[in-house]
Amino acid sequence: MAGLKLGMGALAIALLASVSVAQACQGPTVLFQDDFSSLEPTWGSASNEVGVADHHMVLKPEANFTLWVPNTASLYDDVDVCADFTSVAAVDADHSYAGLIFWYVDDDNFYAFEYAANGNASAWRRQRGRWLKQVDWQGVPSLKPNDGATNQLRVVTAGTKATFYVNGNEFSSIKGALPSNGQQVGLIASSPQNAVATYSIANFKVTEPAK
Repeated sequence: MAGLKLGMGALAIALLASVSVAQACQGPTVLFQDDFSSLEPTWGSASNEVGVADHHMVLKPEANFTLWVPNTASLYDDVDVCADFTSVAAVDADHSYAGLIFWYVDDDNFYAFEYAANGNASAWRRQRGRWLKQVDWQGVPSLKPNDGATNQLRVVTAGTKATFYVNGNEFSSIKGALPSNGQQVGLIASSPQNAVATYSIANFKVTEPAK
């Protein structure tokens, strides 16, 4: 993919780590899924920060920058969305992260469920271009830390409630603002202040939540 370079050793780590993960989204009806055999246009164009390699999306945000990539395939009501995340090179595990975005309206209004390679997770709301903490960073017993580890993140929305899971175990839940005209979902990643972090994502799937 033009503009995307990832060392074979790092990719091998990502692929091996993603072999064994928790059960995927459990909704009975698949609304969207992507095996990242190519970069679908609904993710936008390939760049130095976004690309695909070996059935993984690879996110490499610029240093001291947060990158989010909404998928424009559809607008959804309630969703059960999940993906497998591998920290290929967190660089600074306390100041870089990756995760899922949901209840996305536009770049200034959405929610995010994030994890870091230090073993912590959190949830945030971006409203009117400002970040508002919804769940503080905290340790997650089921989260596998460090580079090379793969973790499945999952978000289930039901009306104004969103519930978060890590590797099949419930982490936390919040009440939030459900977009009146439907939500988009997608991915987010951030790099620390002085270096570029790399995250690899596989098995992105959106289903209709089980009743």
